[in-house]
Amino acid sequence: MIRKIVNGRIYDGSGAKPFLGSVELEDGRIVRVRAGAEKPEGAEVIDAHEMAVTPGFVDIHRHHDIAALYDESFGELELAQGITTAVAGNCGLSPFPNHPQRSAQQFAYIEPCLGKMPPDTKLHLFSDYMQVLAKKELPLNVAALVGAGACAAAAMGYETRGFTPAEREEAIAYIRDAMQSGALGMSFGIMYTPECYLSEEDMIAMARECARQGGIVSCHIRGEGNGLLDSVKEILTICQKAEAPLNISHFKATGIANWGRSIGQAIEEIEKARKAGQRVTVDVYPYTGGATTALSLIPPCVTEGRPLSYLGTPEGAARLRQEIEREHPGWDNMVKSIGWQRTIIGSVTREENRRYCGKSVADIMQELGLEDPCEWLGQLIAEEDGKVGCIIMSMSQEDVDTVMKLPYAAIISDSLYGGGDNPHPRLYGSFPRVLHEYVGQRRVLSMQEAVHKMTAMPAERVGIWDRGRIQAGYIADINIFDPEAIRDLATFTEPKQLSQGIAYTLIGGEPAKIGAQGRLIKKGKGLWTQF
Repeated sequence: MIRKIVNGRIYDGSGAKPFLGSVELEDGRIVRVRAGAEKPEGAEVIDAHEMAVTPGFVDIHRHHDIAALYDESFGELELAQGITTAVAGNCGLSPFPNHPQRSAQQFAYIEPCLGKMPPDTKLHLFSDYMQVLAKKELPLNVAALVGAGACAAAAMGYETRGFTPAEREEAIAYIRDAMQSGALGMSFGIMYTPECYLSEEDMIAMARECARQGGIVSCHIRGEGNGLLDSVKEILTICQKAEAPLNISHFKATGIANWGRSIGQAIEEIEKARKAGQRVTVDVYPYTGGATTALSLIPPCVTEGRPLSYLGTPEGAARLRQEIEREHPGWDNMVKSIGWQRTIIGSVTREENRRYCGKSVADIMQELGLEDPCEWLGQLIAEEDGKVGCIIMSMSQEDVDTVMKLPYAAIISDSLYGGGDNPHPRLYGSFPRVLHEYVGQRRVLSMQEAVHKMTAMPAERVGIWDRGRIQAGYIADINIFDPEAIRDLATFTEPKQLSQGIAYTLIGGEPAKIGAQGRLIKKGKGLWTQF
């Protein structure tokens, strides 16, 4: 058992400047923090040798819902980054709740983001999920939001319409079950089916129930490209009417024509709302490429009311070719805004298609000697039953830096666990990347700012009150590292590489390992001080 850390450069998570000092631990909690150098005495003392001592990193936006249940290696790549607490259930894409008669369809839809659900899974309610997690030996602390998309799919399936009154009440009941079972809040994924078809009244009702139960609303907005400003206004209106605190997920501007322009307009809209008293924040990941499902690249009108096999037909290819060449009100045409060269196949399920992973659609066309990317992509999606993940190189570094520096922007990873052989590197490297590149190399943030954005800020935003600070009374989740040594190794071409440089990670005062140090964290009280 570790009793004391001495001679550390302490970044306490508050954003204050560091100081040389010691941290005393007892029964898994921090009991005293003292300034000054100290002689290390005893076997239960870590001499930090003036390395950085920080709270454990808190990632409030990962997609490990399924991995935490079934992946025996869960925790390895997280702990290598210093992540001690992670929140699942983002972008509306949680696997729970689900309807027993439609669960296979729901699990197939979310597979590119969350990974494959074992076919014999019998869990249906969010409360079922939490009960199973509570019994597991977890390598790190986990918590979860409930996905609005999951609630909608459980209530009505993947219909291309809004709720009936009965379906709306059923969706709200699912939210209530989740919140009363410990969900930290609810996530929207308004660009995804079936949420993209819900009415404003439907979404207000869902957000209001979440807020009534003391939770935060986190949102993957409808559009992040040409529709960014309208999409920000939409979710601000929904949460203002619902009286719900809002966090905008992976806030960014996509599409080459929008670089250097749209993000500033969206920030103005957010800050106008903040000045008017609305509780709204954002989060950001440290990459210029994003990841999503290939289905999100298909204009909704192409598949509306049709099976995915339609995309593999000549008629479907012709329709896709026609629709992808024009803009669609209320939906961002990502392919048109960034091009096929910036659209990379990330994951598939069929062995014969794995050769495409890590390659852009434009390069695949050249390699195969084909001229029609719409026909090829439609056939791929049909063959894979929609289970195709994509990496889209859609952002400018200047825009990412702008968001990173916002005083209300927390740092996240948005890690997808369904990436197969070629996942987005953010799964392996997000937090060390911030410290190595954004702090050490380019000085976008100071170390204390970055630590604050990765610890106390995200923890308090979602209501986790006993983690995220080096302070008496807090759980002793702690990282110790040399800022000059920490770095991410994962790249877009070689993503499966563990980060390096974390010397010690403690969870509850014990050295972290793939074992039972972690805890299931449930909703606390008194959210929103970090708004």
